[in-house]
Amino acid sequence: MPEEPRIVELGLRIIHECERKGIVARLLGGVAVYVLASDVYIKVPSLARTPKDIDLAAHAKDSGRLTEVLEGIGMEPDRRFNALHGYERLMFRDPASGARIDVFLDVFRESHIISLRDRLELFKPTIPPSDLLMTKLQIWRISERDIKDLITLLLKFKIGNTDTAEELDANRIINLTSNDWGLYKTTVVNLGRVTEYLMNSKELEGTKGEVIDKVNNLLNRINSAPKSIRWRLRSIIGERVKWYEEPEEV
Repeated sequence: MPEEPRIVELGLRIIHECERKGIVARLLGGVAVYVLASDVYIKVPSLARTPKDIDLAAHAKDSGRLTEVLEGIGMEPDRRFNALHGYERLMFRDPASGARIDVFLDVFRESHIISLRDRLELFKPTIPPSDLLMTKLQIWRISERDIKDLITLLLKFKIGNTDTAEELDANRIINLTSNDWGLYKTTVVNLGRVTEYLMNSKELEGTKGEVIDKVNNLLNRINSAPKSIRWRLRSIIGERVKWYEEPEEV
């Protein structure tokens, strides 16, 4: 196993320090993918990447104590950003590496909104695998890096009915996409982008069949699930009204 990158060590240290103080905090983003699925990198080196920043999820009620923990281990707060957005999001920087530490409080908001309020106690040291997958699938302007993270997660985890170290809960994904047409639309498009990327990649030839099977499994379950009234009403409007947020607008 390759040596753990310093940014991953720092992310895990933050989680452990929070736990020691009785604060629930979980990793997401590239560090979470590394923690859960870096063994995939050994089998498929072209998927490997070293994260540059740390993303965390925590409860809004713990924001003050979380700030104390982060400052206590030398992280520098972005005081202006935190004053403006601290009800939902905090930002810090590691002066040693320059890495940004982004903290989402109860809600993950980028292209879409995903509530994590009732999800943080279910799994550690990251958010549950199904939620981690959804934080990638919800990106409308998705990058190659994020597509590779999706492929890594789909190689690592079985599609099941619970979140464990080996399995992700398809029911969580179905619940989210059956109640929000916009999130459904972006998720389905991005699953298609994963398939397209694999079909055009010679480096990932050996993983193509397994990942596409899992993509099709998810698509079938998402599309066949009953949809809420809210979902059906929004689907009538469809693409005539923008269904995603641009990150710079948040």
